[in-house]
Amino acid sequence: MAVLQQDHALDVCRELVEASPAEQTEVTLECVEERFVRFADEGPTQTADRERYDLSVRVRLGGGGGRGAFAGWREARARCGSLEESETRAALERALTLAEVCEPNADLVPMGGPCRVPETALERPTLDHTFREKAAWVARALEACGEAELKPAGLCETGALTRTVVNSMGRAVHGARTRAAFSLTASPLGGEGGSGFASVIHKNAERLDVEGAVRRAVDKAVRSRQTEAIDAGEYTVILEPAAVASLLLFGAYHGFGARELHEQSSFLCGRVGEPLFPKELALYDDAANEVYPGFLFDGEGSPKERVPLLVDGALQGPVTDERWARKLGLPNTGHGRPQPSPAGPMATNLYLAPGDKSPDQLVAGVEHGLWVTQFHYTNMIEPRSLTLTGMTRNGTFLIERGRVGPAVKNLRFTQSLVEALQRVTGIGDTLEVAGALFDGEVVCPALRIEGFRFTSTTDF
Repeated sequence: MAVLQQDHALDVCRELVEASPAEQTEVTLECVEERFVRFADEGPTQTADRERYDLSVRVRLGGGGGRGAFAGWREARARCGSLEESETRAALERALTLAEVCEPNADLVPMGGPCRVPETALERPTLDHTFREKAAWVARALEACGEAELKPAGLCETGALTRTVVNSMGRAVHGARTRAAFSLTASPLGGEGGSGFASVIHKNAERLDVEGAVRRAVDKAVRSRQTEAIDAGEYTVILEPAAVASLLLFGAYHGFGARELHEQSSFLCGRVGEPLFPKELALYDDAANEVYPGFLFDGEGSPKERVPLLVDGALQGPVTDERWARKLGLPNTGHGRPQPSPAGPMATNLYLAPGDKSPDQLVAGVEHGLWVTQFHYTNMIEPRSLTLTGMTRNGTFLIERGRVGPAVKNLRFTQSLVEALQRVTGIGDTLEVAGALFDGEVVCPALRIEGFRFTSTTDF
């Protein structure tokens, strides 16, 4: 079993810190366990039961300047995938060797000292989830798709991750989290028509509504057997959480961080504190949220704060790490990446608060619009307005006079996230954990947005 208990993990890191001759040393240890099953119409196509360690050592050596002045630290990091003493000591030696040839960096700030973070625990049902139980999920998906004459493709996953950070300044923190997920894409056997998608993600495998996800994916695929072509243009849209997440994640990647704001490449520039958005929108970076909590400390071991990002109709922020907090005279919100890194702090646990609209109530307010399940191949065009482009996928339906109607062919969008959030007229009352094709997940509800801009059509 790869996941170490807190005391054991802290001891491993402390021993290496104590063995280091560097002025400052930090050891980070990640322990990972994961099991997954990919499946298609013939059944399971790939399985894995993997365990791994990722131990990294960051050291700092003093850098001398002219006449004995301190010119900054010489810093380097080395990693290994083993807890064998010979391997961990070799990683320490590599870090020391690399640091000796580095130029002093006067911009480096001291490593953080002692701090406290709340304890977190692994969810036992996720940790113990077996391949037999995953096989039952696969069997249900295959059965439902077979009955509807559809072709399934999907993924069942469970995993556990612990992270430990110890440094020579007295910092010692440890956290644990679990993740369980199921996703299904149901497609027509002959390739004609559209597909349906649904997924569920939770920290506790017993809380996954796999049956509900299968039902939603199959229903969308059945309704998409015949798709109508529609013109590009501006539509009122109902975005499911998966579509909302693929937009909001770009705010995390490039926008809510202090570095982007300082460099004037963030959509926060000129907008912080301005009442530009509906007051009902409330977006936070909150690693301690009850729905899907994350690690309560960052890559430097600093405690994570709950940071308001959009509240009372105005953008807030940014998130910071130790370096950028000092540079800009702001509090350290605990959003640093593992150092050394040229990248700045990043929001990692986005939480969009729910509203009061059921799905039927969201749709009832739409005279002419679209229901969007998912966005695909989303990319950023311009960072200052967070203009994004991508296309609908796996279940797009016309809405007429307050009712969801026929499936339509997919459309490509080009839309500023800033403008989209300004046009939100309805917020769903149910939170989901949703991700995208790229890294990251968001806790969010569905959204109704007016005037969402679609710029071109497709043939499928």
